Amino acid sequence: MGLIQESIINLDLEEMEKEVDIRYFQLDNLHARVSEDLVFALKNPKFVEYFELPETRAGNIFENDVLQFTDNQREIKEELERWIYHFQNKFQVDETCIIDSTGQEHARLVLKKIEVDEYLSPDEAAASFFTPSFVKERDEVHIQYPYLSPDTNRWVFAYTSPVVLGNDEKPAFYHFEMPLTIFQDMVKKDHGRMVVIDPQGYIIADSQHDFANSENVPDFAEYFPSAYATFQAETIEKMLEQIRTEKGGVMQYQDSEGQIHYMVFKELATFGWILAFEESKELILSEHHTFLGNIQITLVIITAVITGIALAVVFVISNRITRPIVNLRNATKSVMTGDFDVDIDVHGNDELSDLSKSFKEMSGSIKKTIELEKELASQKQKVKSERLSAIGELASRLSHDLRNPLNVIQIGVENLRTVFGESEKTDGSFKRIGKAIDRMAHQIESVLDFVRYAPPQIENYSTNEILESAINMLKIPDTIKINIPSKNITIRCDNKQSEIVFYNLIQNAIQAIDGQDGEITIRIIEQNNEILIEFEDSGTGITDNDLKNIFEPLFTTKHTGTGLGLASCKNLMENVGGMITVSTHPTIFTIYFPKKNIKN
Repeated sequence: MGLIQESIINLDLEEMEKEVDIRYFQLDNLHARVSEDLVFALKNPKFVEYFELPETRAGNIFENDVLQFTDNQREIKEELERWIYHFQNKFQVDETCIIDSTGQEHARLVLKKIEVDEYLSPDEAAASFFTPSFVKERDEVHIQYPYLSPDTNRWVFAYTSPVVLGNDEKPAFYHFEMPLTIFQDMVKKDHGRMVVIDPQGYIIADSQHDFANSENVPDFAEYFPSAYATFQAETIEKMLEQIRTEKGGVMQYQDSEGQIHYMVFKELATFGWILAFEESKELILSEHHTFLGNIQITLVIITAVITGIALAVVFVISNRITRPIVNLRNATKSVMTGDFDVDIDVHGNDELSDLSKSFKEMSGSIKKTIELEKELASQKQKVKSERLSAIGELASRLSHDLRNPLNVIQIGVENLRTVFGESEKTDGSFKRIGKAIDRMAHQIESVLDFVRYAPPQIENYSTNEILESAINMLKIPDTIKINIPSKNITIRCDNKQSEIVFYNLIQNAIQAIDGQDGEITIRIIEQNNEILIEFEDSGTGITDNDLKNIFEPLFTTKHTGTGLGLASCKNLMENVGGMITVSTHPTIFTIYFPKKNIKN
């Protein structure tokens, strides 16, 4: 049984390592996501606008020790408070505030409640996060070590990032606090013990300790339990030594009562904290108690069968045992290769015949299940295709019917512009009508690109010529720079369809940047069997939830979009034997053209 127990422990250690990796990713992803969203929140131009006001630059004015705001300041301050309120709702945040370089708060939200002017603190310069926050540059985030919040009486850790003006001046920073209970909730386990250990020897989070009962305890050493007292000093020292050299590992130790324990641990990216998962040998084996009992019963049965075989005659062995086992083995191999029509003898009243009969019934059930799943999948795809076909036919008719009146409106606007001429009174109206016509025309064209199919006219074309043609059809804002590759390559494609793909990808990149200063970089990469063209933008990115649906027809995150642009790109690329993919951080759309079809 020693070898069996060792195997069970090794299997459980592998599961423990997987569990630690999962929790490590969740904790690390929390910091990354919060930091990215904090930087995104600061992209709101109202932060800069508020601190560039002449009255803000002039310094703080107090009346009866209360900070005074002008009408301009209060208008922007209220917009910022609404922005912060919506941002705060995305996370489990206790407190959010804006603090200037003197330590004066200009806005604060405590547990999603906007604080009145009388309670805005002028003494934040003494806070532990104050100086480090101003050391950070634009888009950099400071993560503050845990402390007891005086406003919520809860232990928190803080994120801060400076407000940076156009001249690189940093007049203030944006700050918010998250409760440490987030860490404590993320290590909860229904078996074993999962902890987060500080290198100083304190337990920051523990699946077997209720921190909430002592939330309002100001002393760090009194609030957080000692890891040395919980796991023995030599165990912690051994763990810290291994962390310094390997950043993680697996260890075994014996407690004061002689019980053996196993611990899997890994260093977190934040504060040098250590995520550890511990289970005793007794617990591991008890979880597999039924399995061990079955093994013992199986061993007894096997021993009895072997004894019976030794006493049986050769005829019985070969005809009643050996042949059915061989048949069952062959049937098993057939099932493993996907052939469920097994030919196996099920006649007789012995155990092997019963087993063979059960095996054959199981094979038949599996076959029926697979066939049913295939039929359901086929029906689902058929219904989806019929719906899309009907939608496509209707959309095509509607789009064609809309084109003519839209052209009439456009011609009418041009005639009116000619009649009334250019003036301050009419020019704005004509421009708005023109933009609306362009937007409708683009949406109609997107629908037609998706629903109509024309066999691709494959020829050799220059990548840069197609790119320039697509860009010339677009309205590029002055704030966006497009970097076109100097390298010009010949690709085998349909010129018009490829132009549509390039147009859609660049248009989406412009919309992702959303009126900000930004860049769109286009790269061409040659590989052995294909040519890659990448479209990278500096926009806000794509969420994980949106990423999995981005090429689905009718899916869109835009208020005025049709949800067909990327679906059309996917169809057009597949028509020429290519494909399209997307990756994030940063957002990069990549299209692939087969290289082998190019004719020199």
